[in-house]
Amino acid sequence: MPNWSAALAEAYAVAPADDYVVHTLELIHPAFVGGAGNADSIRVALDDRAWDLRYEPAAPLFGGQVKTFEPLAMQVSLPEQSETSFGSLKIALDNVPRTIWPKLQSAARVRASAQVIYREWVAVRNVSTGVYTPSEAPDMIIDQLTMRVVNATLMRLEGNATFVDLLNKGFPRRTFDAQSFPGLFGGA
Repeated sequence: MPNWSAALAEAYAVAPADDYVVHTLELIHPAFVGGAGNADSIRVALDDRAWDLRYEPAAPLFGGQVKTFEPLAMQVSLPEQSETSFGSLKIALDNVPRTIWPKLQSAARVRASAQVIYREWVAVRNVSTGVYTPSEAPDMIIDQLTMRVVNATLMRLEGNATFVDLLNKGFPRRTFDAQSFPGLFGGA
């Protein structure tokens, strides 16, 4: 589960007037490619303005780089923290802009899951200028989420992202049968 930074814990506990939590989503899919054919992602922020935010060094794409997160109305229900089950992140994006639709349409043609990363940055307002400056790296990261099914309407895009269920995966992943591995079954 996520680790909170001290700044994020303070922002939630005390709610200082000059601290603002920037909620972001990043969707990574094999069909999302940039102009040069390199891997790309969809980056959105729950706000009415775009944010230029620096990725953590270990990010799957763009580690340590500054990227723009586009403003978008969205609902995010964080996964429940329970010892008995894996939680899921419920996502709803409203009024998806035309700049994102081509990537979503290309993803619909490729049978692959999307990786979802939820991040929070704390932006602190400079009292003299009124400008918010985000923290250098994300203050909370929830990753290792996979989204397989998305429902889309004209106005809304919805999906559930779940954690990888390693406990219920078969091990070993290969089935050792007589046809594929005759040496294991006394065949020549």
